[in-house]
Amino acid sequence: MKRFAAMAIAVSLTAAAIAGCGSDGSSEWEVSVVATTTVLGDLAHNVVGDAAVVVVLMPVGVNPHDFQPSAQQVAAIQRADLVVANGLGLEEGLADVLEAAASDGVRVWEVGPDIEPRLFAEAAGSAEGSDTDQHQEGLLDPHFWLDPLRVADAARLLAEQLSEAAPGHDWSVGAQAYATELEQVHAESIQILAAVPDADRKLVTNHQAFGYFADRYGFEMIGTVIPGGAALANPSSSELASLVETIEREQVPAIFTETVESDVLARTVAAEVGYDVEIVELYTGSLGEDGTEGDTLLGMLRVNARRIADALGTD
Repeated sequence: MKRFAAMAIAVSLTAAAIAGCGSDGSSEWEVSVVATTTVLGDLAHNVVGDAAVVVVLMPVGVNPHDFQPSAQQVAAIQRADLVVANGLGLEEGLADVLEAAASDGVRVWEVGPDIEPRLFAEAAGSAEGSDTDQHQEGLLDPHFWLDPLRVADAARLLAEQLSEAAPGHDWSVGAQAYATELEQVHAESIQILAAVPDADRKLVTNHQAFGYFADRYGFEMIGTVIPGGAALANPSSSELASLVETIEREQVPAIFTETVESDVLARTVAAEVGYDVEIVELYTGSLGEDGTEGDTLLGMLRVNARRIADALGTD
């Protein structure tokens, strides 16, 4: 398993390549892949191995919804053989840059639309008719990476994209090896989550990031602290009160927060519930720091499954 530290090395090497490694502007790297998020960077790095350099735009811990690129990062996008983006509205601050790059002939691949995206479902804990619900209605959910089988499909599709962008290498080998690891994590997750009875498979989360996870493993999303699909929306007092009522009615023991977002609102909600509610942090929009359990996508999927099982399970 390649660690996130290897990706950091690749980034530093890429910076040197972008600046120019020789007087003639040549570089030892023949293929350059730019990935927008740390998750997509990990995907790309596992597929390409040592056959290409991977530039990851977003640093660890950054929420993809509010990231803004630097001038150097925009230049890296323009020079890339392939840009791998999530799409589906995730990288809001990169949308114009990616569109401009594609117009200039850069090969930009948005993964989300190609892996059977799901629609956001209205969370039961959100107030009906609220502005935050209405403006999200009908939008596609970008958080596909929390379903390992969809990421396995994405790995194979990435190999196809690379074969068109740089046909001189068999990219399918790394893609299939990584897809197999993701399928193994899926099987492990089923075993880990077996500790949670069907009647207790109810999730209250910080925002609607766990729809793919819920669909894959038989959970129900019954409420979110931040209503709708946007992580940057502001819930009203009536929406928070409605969520408290939902938690008490369903006897939910935990609220799942995110490493990329403050848990202040979640703790405020928990304090209003008439019994002790645990606050459990999960990995969502970013990998963890190097050396943590979530410093790779495989790691974050495993630790998320364990923490959910520990919070909701009976064992």
